[in-house]
Amino acid sequence: METDLSVSDVMSRRLITADVSETADRLGRIMADAGVGCIIITKEGHPIGIVTERDLVVKIISKNRQPSKVKAQDIMSTPLITIPPDKSVELASREMARRRIRRLPVVQDRKLIGMVSDSDLILVSSELGEILRDIIRQNNPEGEFAVESEWEAEEKTPTVFVQGICEVCGNLAESLEYIDGAYVCTRCREELPLYQ
Repeated sequence: METDLSVSDVMSRRLITADVSETADRLGRIMADAGVGCIIITKEGHPIGIVTERDLVVKIISKNRQPSKVKAQDIMSTPLITIPPDKSVELASREMARRRIRRLPVVQDRKLIGMVSDSDLILVSSELGEILRDIIRQNNPEGEFAVESEWEAEEKTPTVFVQGICEVCGNLAESLEYIDGAYVCTRCREELPLYQ
């Protein structure tokens, strides 16, 4: 789905950072106090890495290391994968999926200005889906202007649309059927007994 949303439109500006020399136990306390799942690691004020809750578990707890003796630079993921604020939300989503990461720091001129998380993108996607669903309903409340073959019209089968948002799973689909008052994608029609 094409949108004009940029990363700066959806990013969080609440940033939690710590210096590379900070100890892992201190990182854990900072994250717990702030209620966040990651912390950006900086060196001389510039972002260079990230430490997540998973890093603390995998790199310290599971190896029985003493957190007060482990520095951020020893457990951070680096190089830091970032995105500029003017890039599209779609590009951010693809980059996160490709690299299998859940958070993407937003950097401009080597300065950390925000963070985009997978939950930010899911929220935006869900809101856009609702908007598209409303537009489809407003422009097509009775299934008029639908694409259907002659035999479907004769047999009075459900109307088939070219593209839209499935009201069962919420995903964008190439083909929807209007069944029992809901627009349903092919996958949901096949998997859910209610629509078979």
